[in-house]
Amino acid sequence: MVLTLYKLDASPPARAVMMTLEALGIRDVEMVDVNLFEGAQFTEEYVKMNPQHTIPALKDDDFAIWDSHAICPYLVSKYGQDDSLYPQDPQRRAVIDQRLHFDSGILFPSLRATVAPVLFLGERSFKPEGLQAIKAGYDFLEKFLDKPYCAGDQLSIADICTSATVSSMSAALPIDADTYPNITAWLDRLSKEEFYTKVNLPGLQQFSGALKSKLLAMGLTVYKIDWSPPARAVIMTLEALNITDAELVDVSLLDGKHMSEEYLKMNPQHTVPVIKDGDFVLWDSHAICAYLVDKYGKDDSLYPKDLQKRAVVDQRLHFDTGILFPSVRGAAEPVLFDWEPTFNPEKLKVIQSGYDFLEKFLDHSYLAGDHLTIADICAGATVSSMNVIVPIAANRYPKISAWLDRLNSIEYFSRINGNGIKIITALFESKLNKSKK
Repeated sequence: MVLTLYKLDASPPARAVMMTLEALGIRDVEMVDVNLFEGAQFTEEYVKMNPQHTIPALKDDDFAIWDSHAICPYLVSKYGQDDSLYPQDPQRRAVIDQRLHFDSGILFPSLRATVAPVLFLGERSFKPEGLQAIKAGYDFLEKFLDKPYCAGDQLSIADICTSATVSSMSAALPIDADTYPNITAWLDRLSKEEFYTKVNLPGLQQFSGALKSKLLAMGLTVYKIDWSPPARAVIMTLEALNITDAELVDVSLLDGKHMSEEYLKMNPQHTVPVIKDGDFVLWDSHAICAYLVDKYGKDDSLYPKDLQKRAVVDQRLHFDTGILFPSVRGAAEPVLFDWEPTFNPEKLKVIQSGYDFLEKFLDHSYLAGDHLTIADICAGATVSSMNVIVPIAANRYPKISAWLDRLNSIEYFSRINGNGIKIITALFESKLNKSKK
């Protein structure tokens, strides 16, 4: 037996199959993630296996099958120690099949029609007709649940498949316990099953987090300029959090746009970046990045909630605020804004001093430990800009060099920060050349 499951944990149908595998005690399965958000389901190889380009899909040696409602019966029929999850008795099986088709034909289409425009098409809210379809599904299901389980007195794959869908529907339209007491009790009953807590709940959290991120970010505006290290830090944090719907507004510092009455009213410190999240306004990249992770992060990996870990990240952020960024600003501003013909040698020494400190801090893979955090994103944007003014000697600063290489291997860092570095490098060259003339 060589079983391979193509899945995405956030997907309700994929969760249904994984819960069935768990309920059957089948653990020797190769799990292959298919990222729908990156179009992995449209690759030639995947479409050849599954022309419908959906997830999940299952390969059992040379046999391939897709659609969770077909996969789950197949798994029970072939690998189940008994038929309890999918009885061979014709009448009991018929009721389960009816519930499976109810899920595939009514419940899941209502969920997909409601959330797909938000997740994939940039819609800014759930359509009322989608929510109405979900409510209609709840109304039907409440009537079906006149027994403890979806198809009778015993747990079956009808419960597994339907619960994956319904629990996800509740992320779009919460289930009111007073209106739907049968559904509420049924989900509570399933939540006591190990396969449900182990498989469905983590995937449901991912699904809900993706929805929350898309919906909440829709009122987000970022005022920035690409060559600014702090602005780049915020844009990279947005990218790391998969927030793609923020409105980006360029603020030209060289043209004095940051000194306009409107901008000063929003940010009296007249710096970039600034974010507006609904009616909430915040400036300073370090505060912004922490806020974005706290509010929109699917987890706390970029800014840990553990007090000691967070304290170290905060210390590194303040080191960037108080030491690293002032050194690059002190060297750059006279050239960019005052037409100085060269960088001030004393300012270059300050940058060098920042390197000396940073080299000592980097006794782990990342600035605040063994994992990437917003401390790396913020300081990485600053240090790579310092490097344009005072190149980092790899033999003198091997840890900094290795750290920057590590950061540049991250796609969004290389793309977003690299573009900003090209702009600031060209800007310095232009200013210095004009000053010489």
